[in-house]
This record gives sequence, structure tokens and C-alpha cells, in this order.
Amino acid sequence: MEYFAFIILSIMILLLMVLIHEAGHYTTAKILGFTIDEFAIGFGPKLFSRRRKNGELFSLRALPLGGFCAFYGEDEDENKLDDNKSEVSADQSLDTVDKEKDKSESGEKASDDDLLSYVMQNVEKEHGSADTEKRAETVSHSGSVAAVATAPTKPRLGKDGKPALPFNAQKPWKRLIVLIGGVLFNFLSAFIFSLIYIGVVGFPVPEITEVYTYVNPETQAVTKYNDFEVGDKIIAINGIEITVMRSYNDIIEEVGNKDTIKFKVLRGGKKVDVVAERKQITPSDDKQKPYLGFGYVQKSCFIGNNAGNAFTYCVPYTFKLSWSILGAFGDILTGRQSITSMTGPVGSISLMAQVSVADWRNILILLPLLASNLAIFNLLPFPALDGSRMVFTAIEWVRKKPINRKVEGMIHFVGMVVLLLFVLVVDILSFAL
Repeated sequence: MEYFAFIILSIMILLLMVLIHEAGHYTTAKILGFTIDEFAIGFGPKLFSRRRKNGELFSLRALPLGGFCAFYGEDEDENKLDDNKSEVSADQSLDTVDKEKDKSESGEKASDDDLLSYVMQNVEKEHGSADTEKRAETVSHSGSVAAVATAPTKPRLGKDGKPALPFNAQKPWKRLIVLIGGVLFNFLSAFIFSLIYIGVVGFPVPEITEVYTYVNPETQAVTKYNDFEVGDKIIAINGIEITVMRSYNDIIEEVGNKDTIKFKVLRGGKKVDVVAERKQITPSDDKQKPYLGFGYVQKSCFIGNNAGNAFTYCVPYTFKLSWSILGAFGDILTGRQSITSMTGPVGSISLMAQVSVADWRNILILLPLLASNLAIFNLLPFPALDGSRMVFTAIEWVRKKPINRKVEGMIHFVGMVVLLLFVLVVDILSFAL
């Protein structure tokens, strides 16, 4: 039952990441005057939807594996959509909407869809129903997967009451900002999640749970290998403090195989120096073979959960996470790591649930990691992802004309199919192996 609850929580966390990403696209688009057809969380059939008076549709869909923000005229030839002479008269449409509002105020009910339908009826008079019912396949993207969402390309009105400008008719620099918006929001959220994690949890340091002893052959007294005590918390090694940015393992690796190391520990609320020699340790419980070390058993405990550390380290800690994610992608591409080390959305949900059951604090650790991962993943120049769309938009900006929209749309569509198959295979492998 507990595991099932964490599965639900993991799905909600994944959808939160998608919501933040798409909110980045939506917010930057609204600031720059873009017209939006639909803002959706999830894929597949709609579970809930609501249309605003400006024509924007907000929906919650059945498959909680991603989401999309569909723009008016996305992936369409702007010349076909930006023929102002054939557009419905803005004044006529606004008059119709005003009349409908008057009817509503006088006691007759009119839904948002009714208001939109009045505008669309006038469009049909100008173009014919076949033309106004034309729909375009819009490649949308978010999370670990991509999806094809059908978005209406019926003429829309902008905030000024004039026919809306299609997505591809907007200036390239504006489109680049909108595409970067999702990644930017993910990074900003990662900073905030890191702030929360460090402020609430802190960072791990070793706490000594057992000290090995031996019988002195000369005095027959029981003697410790070094002067550690149970309950000591190691906070520095050879003058290097353990922090959010530098873990115990990082410092030990940096120090190397020196015979004598100076530890600083927290003991009874006080800082104590312990000079320890690396010795041949023979554990008294005979459960472990003799080894070369300092003669203690440790577990992780958390310290430093304060506002000072949180504000000091939230930004560099996020960049550290991002760098480690880039390194992981590089290892997979170069073959140093197996592709099975990756997981798709289903595998990610399962993994989140498992680590959350082990320790609730892992939920707070996962939040900045997932946000950074989603940002970096969408920056990859793979068809159907934000990074690929940025590349196409930048090329258009440089050469002063776009690559054939049909060719670009087909590239994104094929990339989306490949991406879906890839995450499906990765999820199957992660469960099978």
C-alpha cells in the first residue's frame, strides 16, 4: 500500500515537472504576443478541458507521461495562414461576441464554446466549412517523451482584435525565446528545489556507528585502532570541509592513500581533531575480511540544513547536478555506460517510488535532479525536442528563410516516433534486466 502511494506521488512529481516546462513555453509566448491553441498535461483522451474566452483550451489527458503547449499555426506555412484579406473581419467577430455577452447579461446562458462558435460561423461564411475544419498535426514535446497533438488552425483573433499571427510568422528571435522558455523554467525550478532540499534536509556526512578494537598483545587490553568514538560525525578531512558541493567520498578520493589523515569530527556538539593512521584492520565480528583502513563503520546522517547553506549552495549545486547528467549522457554515447542505465517515464516513476519508500528525504533530492534532467534532455538537438526546433529556427534566422515546413514537420514526426520507441525499449530493458 505504501509503495502504491509513492507510485501516485511519483506520477504527480513527473506531471509537476511537465507542468513547469510547458508553463515556461506558455508564459514566454504570452509575454511576446503568441496565440495558443491548447495547453495540455498528459497525452491521449481528454479527462477534463476548459476553453477560455480567448480561444485557449486547457486540458488534462489520460496518459500522465508528458504534455504539450500547441501554438496557433505551428508547423504550418505562414503564408497560408497569414492571408489577411481572406480572414474574417475582426470588427464583425467582435460585434458578434459583444452581442452574445449582452444576451448572457440579460439572462441567457452562453458558454465559452458558444462564443467561439459564433466567431467560427463567420469564418465559415468567408472560407467554407471544409477550409475552417482543416487541422494540422503539431509535434509537441515535454518530459521524457514527445507526442503528436492535433491543434486547430482556424483563424484566431489576437488581443488587439485583429487576426492572430501564426507561430511561424513570428520573428525567429521570438520563437527561440519561447522554445527556450520551457528549459529556462525547468532550470529555475531546479534552483528552487535545491534551495528547499538543502534547507530542509542538508547534506550527508559519515556518522560512526561502530569502532573496531583489538587485543593488545603486550597489555592484553582492548584497544581501538584509532581514537574515533561511536556517534562522531566526520565534517572535514585534512582541512577540507564536507559540504553540499564536496562529499566525503570526493574528499577521500582526493586525499588518496595517505598513511595518516587528520579528521575533524563533531562530538557532543564540539569540533574535535582526530589524527588517524591507516592500519590493517581485522573486524572482531569475523563478518568481514581484514582490510586496510581506519577501523570504523559509518552511516550517512544529514547536517547543514539551514537557510545560509541553502542560499549559498542552491545554484552551484544545481549546476553540479546538471554537469553530472551531461556526463552520464556522454558516457552512454561513448559506450562507457550501458544504455540500460537509462530509464523511460515508466521506469522513472518506478525508481522514484522505490527510493522514496527507502527514505522520504529522497523525494526532495529527486526534485532538483529531475528538473535539471528534463531541462538538459529537451536541449538535445534531437528531432521533436526543443533543442532540434531551436536549431531549425536559428537556421531560418541566419539564412532569412525557413527550411521547407513539410520537411521540417516530417523530421520532427519521425524523431517523435523514434523517441517513443526508444523510451519504450529502454523501459522494457530496465524491467527485464
